[in-house]
Amino acid sequence: MVKKVIGITLVCLCIFFSQAEAAWARTYYLGILPLRKPSEMLKRFDAVEKHLQEETGLDIRLRLYPTTGYTGGYTAIVRDISTGKIDFAWLASVTCVQAHETGPVVPFACAQKSGAPAYHGHLAVRVDAPFQSLEDLKGKKVCGTSASSTSGNLMPSAWLKNQNIDKFTYFGTFEYLGRHDNAAQSVISKQFDGCFINEATFDSFNTEGAKLRSLWRHTAVPEFPFCVNTEKVDEATLKKVKDAVLNMHEKDMEGMLKVARKYDKWVSVTWEDYIGIKKVIDTVYGPEFYDLDHWQSMADKKKKEKKGNK
Repeated sequence: MVKKVIGITLVCLCIFFSQAEAAWARTYYLGILPLRKPSEMLKRFDAVEKHLQEETGLDIRLRLYPTTGYTGGYTAIVRDISTGKIDFAWLASVTCVQAHETGPVVPFACAQKSGAPAYHGHLAVRVDAPFQSLEDLKGKKVCGTSASSTSGNLMPSAWLKNQNIDKFTYFGTFEYLGRHDNAAQSVISKQFDGCFINEATFDSFNTEGAKLRSLWRHTAVPEFPFCVNTEKVDEATLKKVKDAVLNMHEKDMEGMLKVARKYDKWVSVTWEDYIGIKKVIDTVYGPEFYDLDHWQSMADKKKKEKKGNK
């Protein structure tokens, strides 16, 4: 009888430790939206990766994406989080909505910056440029970042659409350059006359002396959210990760400021916070934005057109 009890106990212990080992061995991937080149996004988020690992005890690793082309790596990261190829993702407002509409993806935390969980974007020109208004840029060379970007395309497109302006015909040239820093730098180097970029990039290029000037600033939109695929991550694991995100400002404020220098902390959000952005998307793009294959085919078509024009 004693041997039987011991045998059963050993079996139970083996099962327990094998399950614990399996849970420990599970790797969770956090995709990072490619606002800038992968090496720079790694520098901005390496402290986040370390903090999440230490706070949760989980093997959480970053996944980075390319930055070139019509949609940059935006469609790739949306596809990965919506299909469960990655577990978590740091997205923009627009890509958060796109992921939510194409998979079991919800936002759970975003940054509070200067007291508010929102940000703006700009139509920027060189500080010494003669342009004073949108009308001055008619027929000029203007760039955005990605077709799937909030500040680099969606909000400007909504603004222009309200004025019955098609950016591809109104401007002499309009191109997507893949990254916000690329767009800003192209204006500073006089390759383009104006660019649509997010607030963080605009500020970063004006840190050591003004290089860019704003002709227009879009209304506030919800900050970049951390999102989760709810079919890949159970509630207990999500709670661990969310708690770690929300307490990072207490444990490693310096690491958090590497992501964006004006961040105060991360705060809890829900899908309802992003419904307003969905309404703008539906007005500007319609249902085609949620068909990732169609959206990517548009990107491929633009690439071919660009090569053909060279």
